[in-house]
Amino acid sequence: MSNLTIRKTHKFGLLAAAVMAASAPTYVQSAEFLDGLAEVNFLALQNYQAIQAKEGAFRPVDEEQSSGFGRIRVNLQFKFHINEYIVADVDIAEEPNDFGNNGDRDFAFHQDFAGIEFELLGLSGAARDNADLTLRLGNIGASPFQFKGFQDGADNQGNALIGNGITDYATAENGMQLSYSETRDSGLIRGYNVAGHVTTSSFGEAFQEDRGFNFRLQGTLEFAGGFKAGLNYFQANQGDQLRFENGVASLAGVTTTNYRFGDGENYNFSASGSSERDTHVGAMPGVEQSIIQLNLAYQPTAETSLIFMLGKSTDDYTFADAAGNAVAGITYFGVDGIADANGTTFDSNSVIKGDSSVEYYTFEAQHYIIPNKFYLAARYSEAENTSDLIAQTDNKVERIQVAAGYWFNDKTLLKFEYVDQEEGVNSGGQIGTGFDGFTSEISVKF
Repeated sequence: MSNLTIRKTHKFGLLAAAVMAASAPTYVQSAEFLDGLAEVNFLALQNYQAIQAKEGAFRPVDEEQSSGFGRIRVNLQFKFHINEYIVADVDIAEEPNDFGNNGDRDFAFHQDFAGIEFELLGLSGAARDNADLTLRLGNIGASPFQFKGFQDGADNQGNALIGNGITDYATAENGMQLSYSETRDSGLIRGYNVAGHVTTSSFGEAFQEDRGFNFRLQGTLEFAGGFKAGLNYFQANQGDQLRFENGVASLAGVTTTNYRFGDGENYNFSASGSSERDTHVGAMPGVEQSIIQLNLAYQPTAETSLIFMLGKSTDDYTFADAAGNAVAGITYFGVDGIADANGTTFDSNSVIKGDSSVEYYTFEAQHYIIPNKFYLAARYSEAENTSDLIAQTDNKVERIQVAAGYWFNDKTLLKFEYVDQEEGVNSGGQIGTGFDGFTSEISVKF
């Protein structure tokens, strides 16, 4: 039996032993003010990690890291009921995952997510108890995955594990979204939702010449018996900004879609800024990127839930070095694919025409050993770089996460996780050969 087979067998054994994924305990109510017209949540999180990059890292100093505490994450979430059918929200965060650049000296709160929502049925005098038609303007939460928790700053208690996924293409851009939801008391289909949005490729503002738009369509069905299904399609149109010279175009000054590398994760490396996305698969330039993803969820009991996600992301362009040679991802070993003798690494800032693509799947499970108190959870993810110009050997990223969570009360959660990631040389992985180790978090939300 090969070493790779042994490692895979060991991983799936751990996954099976850890049991099931992602049901949340008691809902935490917001504090209410002004006769219920204003709601406030406060969130805080402190983490501790002991993680090392494996031998062959792009940045060799990551192979010998010290364990230690990360910066505390803090969020203030406000919701304002303008009237019965208009709601405004804002999330103010001191979040090094997003705002930790400038040498991690930027200890300041930022507007992390905000918007205004209009319930159009109510505003038009056609309000219904089992349906709503909502127009949102402002930051639009953009992600092709559903039903699983996602970690963003101190907002972590909906995520049974600690890290996000290696193909969690997620961000919040500026734009508008229209969604319709309906619930039913009987029948096979108990609820459904359809949504579409259009955004610009910036968390700030972007008005430069030829900057395009990003689009999403989403549909969700909820069935009797605890089964859910969702299908998402994303499309970015940013290619008109590229200016080619001898077949190579620079990404300098080009607005790419923010979801190309996912959101920040709480696995941190000493050679990277805390807001880096370098544990995510980095094969997509995010210029003409499209994503199609199927999401399935099943909750057989109140204590157990399962989630399966299957998707493909493609782009009309491929990362390249300055000479126009295709490379597997934003980070590559150097000239002709040979590691630099001094350990220097290079981040690609150029693209060539040629299809890049990643095919991926994820299985996640969670089971409460003690209802609403103690759970075990696990996630296995695999992503294959199937780009046309990249060798189809040693081209996978694999990650296993095994975790436990304990609720001290309905506001305080302790999580502990083991993570192991392996990256092939042609995979688009951004660490080098992968990483492993332990991490933990304690968080409060009230």
